[in-house]
Amino acid sequence: MNYIAQGGFIMVILLVISILAIAIVINRLRFYHRAKVDSGGLLGDVLKYVSAGSPAAAVSLCEETGGPLAAVMKAGLSFYSDGAEVMEEAFQAQELKELPKLEKYLPVLSTIASIATLTGFTGTVTGMIRAFNSIAQAGASSPAIVASGISQALLTTAAGLLIAIPTVIFVKFFESTVDRFANEIDLVTHELIRAAKKASAGGGGL
Repeated sequence: MNYIAQGGFIMVILLVISILAIAIVINRLRFYHRAKVDSGGLLGDVLKYVSAGSPAAAVSLCEETGGPLAAVMKAGLSFYSDGAEVMEEAFQAQELKELPKLEKYLPVLSTIASIATLTGFTGTVTGMIRAFNSIAQAGASSPAIVASGISQALLTTAAGLLIAIPTVIFVKFFESTVDRFANEIDLVTHELIRAAKKASAGGGGL
């Protein structure tokens, strides 16, 4: 609280920004943890069900599993009897619905990183203005006169960077996580489409 008092209104803004960033980070960590599944194991179980002539059971398994990957798989498997091309269209349509959920709040988090840095530098500028005004009013350059303004400048700059740096790290981490989810979806749906085409050509199950 002492630092916030020294930093002035800029520090209050930075405090609010930091709370928002923390809330988004916690939200995304929880979401990605819940969305994570064993893609290889799920794919293997789905292929077994479909090979046994029970695509409905495969759809039920996806419903029970939950998450973006299972939702995409369910969407395509629901049209298994219509052929591989219809399945592929369903996969793509559902993937377009799931990706925004995975990317939710990431633009906001990226913006927070930029705003925190700029807000910190704004505090630097206002702090230096305050310091020079103190010099002009006192007609002297004693360290005691300019200390308050310089303190504000340094505090807000440090606070802005301490918020921005971890936020940028989390943004990059979350973006790589989204890429991994997207790659898993593409790989699994590719395998299902390939197997469906093979079954169609052979006239049998997957």
